Amino acid sequence: MQREDRISGSSDWKVHMQYSPLRRSLFNWYEFRKDASLLELEPESGILTELFRERVREVAAGNEPEAFSRTYDYIIAVGALEKEADPVAAIRKWIGSLKKGGILLLTAENRYGLKYFLGDRPSEDSLPFSGISNELSEETAKRFFTRQELLQILQNAGAEAHKFYYPVPDGRMPQMIFTDAYSNGLNAAERLIDYDYVSGDLLAQEHRVFADMISSGALPFMANTYLMEITKDGKLSDIVYAVPTTDRGEYYGTATTIRAAAADPADSDLSQGSLERGTAEAEAVPAADKNPDVYKAVVKRPLRKAGEENLRTLHRYTKELELSGVPIVETELGEDENGLFLQMPFIRAEGLNDVLKRLVREDTERFLSVFDEIWEYIRRTSDAGRTFLDLAPCNCFYLEDTGSLLFYDQEFAAEEADSGFAMYRTLKYCWQAAPVMQKYVPLEKMYARYGISDFEELEKKEKAFIQGIRNTDRFRQMYVWGTPDREQMRDRCRRIAGMQEEKKKPYRIGYVPGVFDLFHSGHLRLLERCKERCDYLIVGVLTDELVEYYKGHGTVISYADRARVIEGLKVVDEVIPVDFSNTDKLDAWERLHYDCHFSGDDHINHWNDVWEELKKRGSNMEFFSYTQGISSTEIRKKL
Repeated sequence: MQREDRISGSSDWKVHMQYSPLRRSLFNWYEFRKDASLLELEPESGILTELFRERVREVAAGNEPEAFSRTYDYIIAVGALEKEADPVAAIRKWIGSLKKGGILLLTAENRYGLKYFLGDRPSEDSLPFSGISNELSEETAKRFFTRQELLQILQNAGAEAHKFYYPVPDGRMPQMIFTDAYSNGLNAAERLIDYDYVSGDLLAQEHRVFADMISSGALPFMANTYLMEITKDGKLSDIVYAVPTTDRGEYYGTATTIRAAAADPADSDLSQGSLERGTAEAEAVPAADKNPDVYKAVVKRPLRKAGEENLRTLHRYTKELELSGVPIVETELGEDENGLFLQMPFIRAEGLNDVLKRLVREDTERFLSVFDEIWEYIRRTSDAGRTFLDLAPCNCFYLEDTGSLLFYDQEFAAEEADSGFAMYRTLKYCWQAAPVMQKYVPLEKMYARYGISDFEELEKKEKAFIQGIRNTDRFRQMYVWGTPDREQMRDRCRRIAGMQEEKKKPYRIGYVPGVFDLFHSGHLRLLERCKERCDYLIVGVLTDELVEYYKGHGTVISYADRARVIEGLKVVDEVIPVDFSNTDKLDAWERLHYDCHFSGDDHINHWNDVWEELKKRGSNMEFFSYTQGISSTEIRKKL
């Protein structure tokens, strides 16, 4: 059976840990020497072995004595140290089996990892918090290490030249790799998809903590996994931060790395002799880096050979945008023994997303003018015959000194799309990343500002685009695991606090959408009945534009006021806007993972197909009869 077949449709965490290509993210950003020999001590299913065979000349596997009868350029020890009775002796042996200039790459699980502070268990036979309270059995304790313990082990083993990497969220399927030399949060909370761990003991979501933890310098102490690079007489990598987008497949998958400045330019691993400029003039790009001695460059490499064409396209798009007057970070194409790479200067500036979160509260006029500027760039480039889809705050710096924008990473464009679609994406994901914006500037008003309509068609295009880029069907189960059950976490917290458990209800999360115009007792009774059936009730309130589209008339009460009324009800736990992106029941399930969709019984014969699809996902639908004699329509007529 092929690996792809093993993970397709499987909900078994262990299967995904063994066979998912996302496991490659632990090392696919690291630049191995092509002519090297490599020993992998714990090959497991072979998913990493396959990666190593693509990157180096020779790969051996195993931890038996005969494997150490020769020396290697690289030794990989993933999950090996935890099985060693004497970690010092083991590392000393591994270092002794390296060639001159060789590298040992070693992982270890941190007993003080963030997930253990949030309640996850260090092992199946242990209790929550047993690791951080130092109550593990002697046998289990050998499998977990603190950073200080590892530093002592490395010192005793003679590993003086070493470097710590911190895979986030952990070493199983990391999405970002940090080091001591780089502690910028880079919107980690918005980017990160953290796992709902198998033990089901977490009390809070990790991604809500990671950004602050990284920025405050707590990651070295609380990283879930340590990845160590060790050498006796070789040179350590100059990579200080990496983002591997393994989920994007062979063509779009890249490893973006930030490089530390080398003390001697000759120490750089990057070839400087065959670089092709990516903008017309270097001085056209503002010099935002206030300390160029700290970071040398940003380098992007394809994860697979097929991705080299994507890099060339990105480089070409950079030229096109610069010639169209769009401020964009310059790019250079180069080639070395590891193949094609694209290089950019490191820009020391704040991301536009973070700036907008402040501006929406403090300076609405400037907030709107930023989007007007983005809209002008989108229209200007679309007029040239190609629509660039990532002229958005998430791919833009804000240069505080000049108040100007500087875009980067513009790799996605479409001939058949128009400027309205590009702006729709820009607005949708900006408000999704910062829901606080809805309170000050409603998204529907922004759509109207730029003449954006026909939302069903736009969302259809967006789904097709995301599916092609992110392989959402292929990695569907990982996205399910990446949506931890918030209500279960609250239940655990209540139990710890000694709160009395209520009578168990049929469903954990319930969802009911509606207009709720001219709120009346019938609405209240419907929501009360929904809450009687679930622990956590999410109410979707239709936006004004959606109501106008489907009913042919507006609402008496605006969305903002209708949502506020619903938020004030004690039977309601959460309110979300329902617009063209989530009006479909299955789209709503993808985001909320509700256990039951509630509705009035006038729809009971209309949604049989949807009901069947929800059942396949482990969800259900229930229908309630409406309160007779009262409705918003009747109230409207009387008025």
